[in-house]
Formats: sequence, C-alpha cells, structure tokens
Amino acid sequence: MRLRGLTVTDWRNAARAEVDADARLVVLHGENAQGKTNLLEAVWLLATLRSFREGRASRLIREGAAEARITGELLGQDGPRRLEWRRQPDSRELRIDGQLIHQLGPWFAQLRAVLFCPEHTQIVRGDPEARRAFLDRAAFTARPAHLELVTDYGRVLKQKAALLRERRADPDQLATWDAELVRLGAKLAVRRQQVLDELEGPFAEAHGAIVGAGPAPRLELRGVGAAARDEAEVAGRFAELLARAAPEERRRAQPLCGPHRDDLLLHLEGRDARRFASQGQARALVLALKLAEVEAARRRGQRPLFLLDDLTSELDRGRMERLVRRLDTLPGQVWITTTDPAWLGPLPGEDTALVRVSGGVATRGPAPSRPSGGPLVYEPTSA
Repeated sequence: MRLRGLTVTDWRNAARAEVDADARLVVLHGENAQGKTNLLEAVWLLATLRSFREGRASRLIREGAAEARITGELLGQDGPRRLEWRRQPDSRELRIDGQLIHQLGPWFAQLRAVLFCPEHTQIVRGDPEARRAFLDRAAFTARPAHLELVTDYGRVLKQKAALLRERRADPDQLATWDAELVRLGAKLAVRRQQVLDELEGPFAEAHGAIVGAGPAPRLELRGVGAAARDEAEVAGRFAELLARAAPEERRRAQPLCGPHRDDLLLHLEGRDARRFASQGQARALVLALKLAEVEAARRRGQRPLFLLDDLTSELDRGRMERLVRRLDTLPGQVWITTTDPAWLGPLPGEDTALVRVSGGVATRGPAPSRPSGGPLVYEPTSA
C-alpha cells in the first residue's frame, strides 16, 4: 500500500499544500512549527478518521475558512483509489473515488496506518489507560470492527456507573448491566490477548534490532483478560469477580473490575519498565511496539503505512541508524518528520522522497545521492 499523493486545503496552518509522496520512504523536513506534523496528522486522519493531537473538529479547520479538506491518492492491492475527507464545524463528508459513503467499513478497508509520536512514551511511563489504548489501537489496525466493541463496552460501563451513583440502585437493573458487561468484556479481553500474542515475538525482535544485543523485553496482560484466549472462560471469571465486588461497588458507587482496569506490563531486564526504564529505553520500547504492529500486520497479509513524528529526538546515533536500517526491511510505505534528514544517517534505498515544509507549503527536493559503492546520503540544499 502506498499513499502516492496528499493534498490538504484549509487544514491547520495550510491554505493549500500538495505532497508528491510516490516513494517508499517519505521524509517531511524543515524547521519547527512549519507544518510537518500537520501533514503527518492529515495522513493519520485519512487512515483512522481521528486526529492524534486535537479532539475538537473546529480546530482542524484553518482560521477563517469554512471547511477543511484532505485528499489522498492511494495505490493498493485493488489498484488506485482516491479518498476525500471534508470537515465543516458541524458535519463530515467522506468520498471514495468521488462517491459519497455513509458506512465506515469501506473507508477503513482502503488505508491503515501505525503511528509513533513522542507522546507515546506514555505507553511505558503513563497510566494503564495509555497502555489499554495502545492495545485497542493495535486491535483496530488488525480489525477495524474492534472500535465498535470498545465503544459498546464503554457505553454499558457508563450506564452501570450512572446507576451505581444513584446509591439505591435496583439490583435487577444492575444484574442486567453486569450481564451485558460480561458478554462484551469477555470479547474485549480475548481480542486484547490475541493482539498481544501477535505482538510478543515481533516486539522482542524489533527491540533487539534497535538497541543491539541484550535481554529481550517481555509483555504481560494483567487483569480480567490475563492469558485470556477463550471467551466462555473469561466470561465466567469476570462474572465471579463482579459478584465478589458487588458490595464494594455499591459502597463506593463505581465499577471496580473489568477489562477497563486491565493493564499491559512491559518488563525490561526482569523489571517493570514503567518504574525503571530511562527516557531513551522507553523510546526504544515504544518504537519496538510500533514496529511489532507493522510486522504483525505483514503476517496477516496487510501493509499499513508507518508514520513517525519527530523521529530524531532522544535517540542516540547508534540506535537511530539501527532503526533506519530496520525501516528499510518494512514492506509498506514509511513517513517521517524531522528537522534535519542528515541526522537520520544513511537512508534506505533510492526510493526516497525528501519534502521540505515551510509555512505550511511542501516542496519535494532532490533525491538523496549514493556515492559509488557507498551508503546513501542526504545532501542539504538551499531549497
């Protein structure tokens, strides 16, 4: 899968920008606050219909404009496709090859992506919510219908929480919501464990490729979904937990057990990475998790885009060069933002697009050059 062209209109800080992206590696470079991440965000939005930085739709539209528009020209297994997303403050419009669509399934079938950005170190260092969100996002990349399951479980959980806050909740109503939580929660827990099973081997391999020799990290899901591979078994376990927790839930007026409290543990050298990993180690762990997502997708026969924002921060030269070599082995297209392409080191192959971004305007520059018999290098220009 390749995104050959990207056009944004009245998107963020850009009145209009076009990116010629017909290459396996696309490097968006330029000074800070010029719009590099805005363009990467536009690619992510095409794949997921969500921004990774902004939850308010009105702020995606350039100030003073009536609507924002993003168009992507794809080349996938089914041939060329044109995706068009339009956003007004109170409405959204989606078109595939000019045809208006109302169901999200056909849209998500066109383009998938895996994203890394600096804030994702919270997967290692942050609260369990960040790690659950990572697992659910990885599950969505594998099977977009997972989003509906997460939404349904969250809706039922809110209904139960509201009932518990009434203090004198009807036991029969609580039992009804608990039964629905058990049904949905068992499915959610099993799917998360399935994703973890898919990621574990590729995660250890990718981490070794980035950091070099050393002990392999380990992943573990803790909670209702721990080692959960059978829905009936998990449902029984969850129902027992709910029965034991019922008095305390009523006393505290909140739900106390379920997949919404599960946690993903990352072990590094036998210790909890959340407590002991350095910033550089945390960055390497998250990059390895994201690379594992891409590899798991490859094994399923998929080729998602891999998007990396601000790649050159907080990685030393050795890890950076090992990472770039790893990117060269990926089957799908890779997009990177950086202030200086030279810091990436030798770039993988000649199928590389260098795009300078300044003031929201994107300009494709000369391809990197390869000295005879030597590594591929980037030669800065005044462009």
